[in-house]
Amino acid sequence: MSEDLETRAPTVERIEGAALDLFADFGYHATSMRKLAGIADIQAGTLYHWYPNKEALLVSIMQKFLGGLTREVVSAVDEKVSASDRLAAAVRAHVIYHGLHRRAAFVTDTEVRALTGTDRLQILTTRDNYEQMFYQLIRDGMEQGTLDCRDPKIATLAVLLQCTGVAIWFDPAGSMSLSEIADVHVDLVLKSLNGSR
Repeated sequence: MSEDLETRAPTVERIEGAALDLFADFGYHATSMRKLAGIADIQAGTLYHWYPNKEALLVSIMQKFLGGLTREVVSAVDEKVSASDRLAAAVRAHVIYHGLHRRAAFVTDTEVRALTGTDRLQILTTRDNYEQMFYQLIRDGMEQGTLDCRDPKIATLAVLLQCTGVAIWFDPAGSMSLSEIADVHVDLVLKSLNGSR
């Protein structure tokens, strides 16, 4: 048992790192467990010691990404008082997290279609709860009179789609830092909702 605890972290990191690369480059369905084991430099049978199947591995990657994203956004929002400042903090944290975890963001967004049954329901529920946070921030701003839009549900979807796109196009070697890009997104979101910091 102690050996499992000692080897779990590096082994899981290696497996999930390899899976993330393969899922991002070739897609979930095109990635075999045997190929994954080869990239992770472990025996194919060892994979099943840590994960019962490929879907469990995908779910683990998604849970870690969504869990980390949610924690970062909640922490950022909790430091602010006004609704517009809270939304600005949420947008900034969302953009930065996506920029720092581009492959995990891409796989989580595109491969949810591969999930089945309770795995799919669990991830979709987590994602819906995250979306609800932004919806509530926009509603709070409308109630306080600091934000305005015709439909907060559509505004929520538009904001999240815009900010999540950073994971696709952000280049760390580009002319703007991730922090600067996050600030641009904050300005765009607040101005689109007739708000300000």
